[in-house]
Amino acid sequence: MNLDFTGSDAAELLKKHNIALKLSEALDLQKQLGRPMTLTEATIFGIQLSEHCSYKSSGKFLKTLPTKGPSVILGPAEDSGIVKVFEENGENYAIAVSHESHNHPSQIVPYEGAATGVGGIVRDILCMGARPVGTLDSLRFGDPKKNLQKNIAAVAVEGIAGYGNPLGVPNAGGDVFFDKNFDENCLVNVTAMGVLRESDLIHSYVPQCAAEEKWDLLIVGKPTDNSGFGGASFASDTFEEDDDMESKKAAVQEPNPFLERHLVASFLDLFETLKKEGTFDKFACKDLGAGGVVCATVEIVDSAGFGADVCMDKLHTVGDSPPHVVACSETQERFCVACHPDLTGQILDHFNKKWELGKVAANAGASVVGTVRADGKYIVKYGDEVLCDAPASMVTEGITYDREYEIPKIVEKKTEVTFENGEIVFS
Repeated sequence: MNLDFTGSDAAELLKKHNIALKLSEALDLQKQLGRPMTLTEATIFGIQLSEHCSYKSSGKFLKTLPTKGPSVILGPAEDSGIVKVFEENGENYAIAVSHESHNHPSQIVPYEGAATGVGGIVRDILCMGARPVGTLDSLRFGDPKKNLQKNIAAVAVEGIAGYGNPLGVPNAGGDVFFDKNFDENCLVNVTAMGVLRESDLIHSYVPQCAAEEKWDLLIVGKPTDNSGFGGASFASDTFEEDDDMESKKAAVQEPNPFLERHLVASFLDLFETLKKEGTFDKFACKDLGAGGVVCATVEIVDSAGFGADVCMDKLHTVGDSPPHVVACSETQERFCVACHPDLTGQILDHFNKKWELGKVAANAGASVVGTVRADGKYIVKYGDEVLCDAPASMVTEGITYDREYEIPKIVEKKTEVTFENGEIVFS
């Protein structure tokens, strides 16, 4: 399906297909492509150009933060930052640190929203080669004297525990504040920490030899379904009084901490195997977060200046979702792996046979979905249907807005919080 945004019905097309683009943005993208967009392309751009993915409003402020120093091994650029802790026998020992928010999901579906925030951030440090050792939570909830806000706070905390406990990664601390200004949108910020040697570091992009050597792209983990579709765009939007909250709940992902625990163990085992065999440098890895398969496969190649051929019909899935949903769904507990073709069969067997992902979650596993290409084109197909044909850089580069803003004055108010009979009590 092609969407032409030059017609008089352009605004209706965006609304009908839930494309999170302004009309001006859609017209500019169509001009760059030189043709109408496919439904999948419009969906992709709506996600990739969202605030959640491209930081189009906040990026200029984030760039002012300090990111370099004598202990910084890797600053912002990949899935996690890496900070040196000490050196011994010529080897740097470090921690991987990553942070994300799951605000909107936690507001409307507190348990699942908070739980999947934990899962996603742990995957971000694991894919860098780090062993997860702890999480931290910085929480902001509404007026604790209101029953709804009290319930959101209690259930979100249950979600954090409900994922972290079976995952086996302890919650090492955090902070919490309550204020009526968070009644309409709580903040659930999660930080994950992992330990690694600098020589353990796995990058979230393919090396310069990947195009010539025709590296494969694999998706590992839960089968893709329609859960979390549009999550990035939803997370970048605001809540309005007339919003259909039931429909928005479909954008919240479904957690499976038991599968993630299995994935953590299986990936750590794979890392050790590749290091012993001397093939550790023929492997790259990235978490599948916002934007799903498209986001991960395009970012892992574009960071090196390449493109990719991706075949969505080769992906392990469940349900009967249309191609653009399969391409962009934010299904949890998944990773994108890029590897030299000599390793592909070994990695498939590692997850499908040795660790038997399909016995932990139905239809879970590893499948080859694409290859790296040198010309920078990002082409996605479903069978013979071309879903996307655009420069990879066009998908990833985003846009920037200079918005007016003001800094509000916040008066600190302390609320005593105690636990009685297993329940939170506010005073």
